[in-house]
Amino acid sequence: MLGMGRRTVALAASAVVLVVLLLSHTFGRAEPTGDYRPDLPADALATGCFPLPGDTRLTFGYQVRHDGDVEVDGELRRRLVAQYDELDDTEALAAIVADFEDAGFVASQRPAPYDAVLRAPGSGRGEVVRVMVEALPDTDDDTLVRGTFELDLPVVKAAKDDAVCSDPKATKRWPQDYDAESDAHDRAR
Repeated sequence: MLGMGRRTVALAASAVVLVVLLLSHTFGRAEPTGDYRPDLPADALATGCFPLPGDTRLTFGYQVRHDGDVEVDGELRRRLVAQYDELDDTEALAAIVADFEDAGFVASQRPAPYDAVLRAPGSGRGEVVRVMVEALPDTDDDTLVRGTFELDLPVVKAAKDDAVCSDPKATKRWPQDYDAESDAHDRAR
């Protein structure tokens, strides 16, 4: 009798487990949306918050890494550091110069020690743009990011009063004490 009761309980438990397994696909499953990537902040130059002089638009692939105001030779200047994609350093420099020329800037014939110096026609010292381009070592045709460029620009205030314009992740205008590596680590936890 005792053996028969255990067998009945075992069969009943097996039946319950089998029913749960057969119906489990209907319990507590999220609907697949196909959207598995987090929202990325807008391109730092496309937000309109801190535009380039003359409303210059860069026409090649790039990522802004840092944008902020620094003192250069006793003068407050804007320093924008970015990386360029799929171009060599000569092509990247030519593209940057062409984009500023399209906005009305004129390239200097003597840019040293910079790779290029551009001036807005009829402007004083404040409308000078200085460019430095550096290729990353060991890149090939399959490498997306091929180098870094730095723009020394006139200082600009936020062009609009918008929440995006005060978000360092969107503008790349990091506070002095900001530790991007620590922030990335905190977000990963």
